[in-house]
Amino acid sequence: MNKEAPDYTGARDYLETIVSSTTDAICTTDMRGRFVYVSPGAERMFGVKSGELVGRYARSYYAAGMEEAQRIMRLLRRQERIQNCETVFKTPNGRRIHVIMSVSLLRDKTGRIIGTLGISKDITQRVDLERRLKQLSVTDSLTGLYNQRFFRERIVQEISRARRQRQKLCLLLMDMDGFKAINDQYGHLAGDRLLKTFAAFILQSVRKDVDAAFRYGGDEFIALLPGLSEKRARAIAERIAACAGKTGREALRFSYGVASLSAEMGPKDLLERADRRMYRMKSARKSKAVA
Repeated sequence: MNKEAPDYTGARDYLETIVSSTTDAICTTDMRGRFVYVSPGAERMFGVKSGELVGRYARSYYAAGMEEAQRIMRLLRRQERIQNCETVFKTPNGRRIHVIMSVSLLRDKTGRIIGTLGISKDITQRVDLERRLKQLSVTDSLTGLYNQRFFRERIVQEISRARRQRQKLCLLLMDMDGFKAINDQYGHLAGDRLLKTFAAFILQSVRKDVDAAFRYGGDEFIALLPGLSEKRARAIAERIAACAGKTGREALRFSYGVASLSAEMGPKDLLERADRRMYRMKSARKSKAVA
């Protein structure tokens, strides 16, 4: 026998040492969903001592509450064991913890179900990193708006949702007037500052968490406006123009076109209609300036 090996007095002590050493949260519940055992790893994860957790309902620590607890229990009753289930816990101080969890039913010697055993690993850092990488992949680095790549994905989703829910959808296309001359005369840094300022005015004018704003390319910008009529979409364009007008900077003038979704339209059709209307406005302004 290896004399350097730890001298455990029994399997119980050995198991307790393993459980105490792991950073994973190991918990058992009774059939009413109340914690019976909480490991030191679970204490560290939730920031609460086991004495404060034992006897409490596990559902109160799911971010989605009872609904998520019932979903997991339904799966368990069908399968007896769930592996690599991703969910979100919430701590008493409100912190959200993304975890990957394996859960199984516990049975006594007669085979009667007496509770559950769950082992959860904190993957919050991984989820946050994936979210940041996703954000970088869909965001224009200069303006912070969504990029053209994401626009091509989003417009398909918005058209599908508009048709499914029988709602309106408008596309607002904007192009800054005389932007090339600004770049040529004052340089790209000055042009970049104008683009960032204009993007900020768009974000101020659209509805947060409803509309989506994109830098389509160069000095072209797009806003997707679910549920809005063309009249209300034009009102948003005028709101952006009013923001730009307050600066007194002629360089922030822009032309725009609005198109609303109709039954026969696809993404390309919607964009082309807005583009034609935008250049109609731009041409009219040029003609007026010459006259």
